Amino acid sequence: MIFIVTGENRHLFESELAQMHRQRKAVFIDDLGWKVPAIGGMEIDSYDHANTIYLLLHDEAGQELLASARLFPTTQPHLMTDVFAHLCALPPPTGPLVWEASRFCASPELAGRRRLEVLWQILAGVMETCLLFGIEQIVFTANRAFLPLAMQCGWDARTLGNTVADGDDHVTPVCVQIHPAGLRSLRRRFGIEGPVTRFVTPRLRVAA
Repeated sequence: MIFIVTGENRHLFESELAQMHRQRKAVFIDDLGWKVPAIGGMEIDSYDHANTIYLLLHDEAGQELLASARLFPTTQPHLMTDVFAHLCALPPPTGPLVWEASRFCASPELAGRRRLEVLWQILAGVMETCLLFGIEQIVFTANRAFLPLAMQCGWDARTLGNTVADGDDHVTPVCVQIHPAGLRSLRRRFGIEGPVTRFVTPRLRVAA
């Protein structure tokens, strides 16, 4: 199950969010060597703010964080214009119905097929979340390993520019149109039978 975490219910997920930031440090800084900020053993940057939506994928028991991602509005500073504008052939789409996705992160404990399976679920969760909040497009940068999946997973994706070297890797700007048909196609592609997300409000959490 993927929990959708917003400003409304964020206080219910403080420990899970801390675990997410620790996993991001382990993956992006310790393993991949990214030159990004680390605070108290956690990877946190200026895009982790009050308007950011987080997707947290837990195991069936609800105890282990398997993967995460984040979404934030392009009406505020975001990576595609702040850091990766040079990748785009034209100015990337922005506006209240366009959000940016980033920090797709699987637990460093996962490998092989299991790592891919949680990524598929996160992609489905991104689409479900966008449909829930009326988001019509998402933009993101895909590295060399992620690009083939991002372009062939069943949703309506297009590149916004050329693939460019980025350290030891390559990155490509991508835009995805969000619509129910794309979600259905992605679910069929990966054998996902139904919704993977859940939005827990404070009142529901108390009732549980």
